[in-house]
Amino acid sequence: MKKTLFMVCLMAALLFSFSLATSQASQVDVLINKLVEKGLLSPGEAKELLNEMQKEGARQETTVKETAEKVAKETAQKTVKEESKTWAKVPKWVNRIHFKGDFRLRYQYQDKEYADGSTFNRNRGRYRWRFGAIADVTEDKKWQVGFGLASGSGDPRSTNQTFTNGFETPDARIDYAYAQFQPFKCWKLIAGQFKNPLYKPKDLVWDGDIRPQGITAPFKYKISDQFNVFLNPALFVLSEFKSKEQSAYMFILQPGVKINFTKMFYFKVAGSWYLNKNVKGNHFDADYSGGTNTYDANGNLIYNYTSLGVDGEFGFKFSSYIQKLVFFGQFIDSDADKNNVGWLGGVKFGRSIKKLADWELKYNYRRLEKDAVLDILPDSDFYGGKTNAQGHEIELKFGLAKHVYLALDYYRAEKIDHAPGHEDPENLFQFDVNFKF
Repeated sequence: MKKTLFMVCLMAALLFSFSLATSQASQVDVLINKLVEKGLLSPGEAKELLNEMQKEGARQETTVKETAEKVAKETAQKTVKEESKTWAKVPKWVNRIHFKGDFRLRYQYQDKEYADGSTFNRNRGRYRWRFGAIADVTEDKKWQVGFGLASGSGDPRSTNQTFTNGFETPDARIDYAYAQFQPFKCWKLIAGQFKNPLYKPKDLVWDGDIRPQGITAPFKYKISDQFNVFLNPALFVLSEFKSKEQSAYMFILQPGVKINFTKMFYFKVAGSWYLNKNVKGNHFDADYSGGTNTYDANGNLIYNYTSLGVDGEFGFKFSSYIQKLVFFGQFIDSDADKNNVGWLGGVKFGRSIKKLADWELKYNYRRLEKDAVLDILPDSDFYGGKTNAQGHEIELKFGLAKHVYLALDYYRAEKIDHAPGHEDPENLFQFDVNFKF
């Protein structure tokens, strides 16, 4: 009994001494050897005792290490969190502002032939820079403000900046600035200067850089997976004529529908009514006008250019290397007595440009008669943005990386109504590298 009690006490003492300091392991070995010599422990019991003590020591060492690592990690996280609160606290309103932009480098070649045999040739380096933001004024995003800056001059149909004038550093300009109220998912109200809300599969009537000034209230409603309707009403201010009491303006009503017949085939069409007021008897800034509409002896327009238009497309969606095939068209008919029709037809196929090796090829032919539209509106790259022009456009896009792609664009255009031999054909080639951020 005494021997058993002595062994229990000895075991407790040895475990306690080992838990205090593993550096005393050699002294424990000496003590156990003495007990074996005195016959209190057999060699087998001594060996078993040493093994148990080693296992217990290893377990305690692991537990201590894990505890130390956990405490260090929690302390570091707490420190970072406290420092973040102290030094890098971001106001909540900052998270409600969303930025975006793009940059484009361009090489452009242009040549034009005249009836007398002379030619005009021009090589230009150009760039375009745009940067904008949308701010959610309220947390529910019903109220927003948008604003953007761009390169270029005051030309509403171009944000290009040409390499010229001894390394000049041009100023940025306001590209758009608007306020938006969206009480419902399907309807919103926008006022100020904003991106064109109208549906347009191509740029027969509207140059893509135009930012209308006025007010619009686009409506879009999904009736089912197969049937969607939309309505784009708008009031655009065309010009404030200083010599007149009233400004010229354009009222637009564009209803449309999109039908998804299947997951692979859709059809989209819209009709547009353009009602212009106070255009007749006035003229626009010659710097931004094509100068090809019909004018009276005083240099003023003789029509209001109120018109009806139709825009549409039907497309096929695939899952193979060619993801889409789309046929599109546009038609416009104004109130002019003659030369009042414009139309465009085209096709595009390929893939949406999102990554390396994505590609898209597009072709269209257009014919825009002299008084089909106001000559301040059409695409500025097609025959200088003039009316009374017809011709071809071929465009190829190719992805270089995510948000980076090449674009090759070729235009071949000439006059419609001209004296014999005065077609004045023009070739325009553009090579672009585009970056989005």
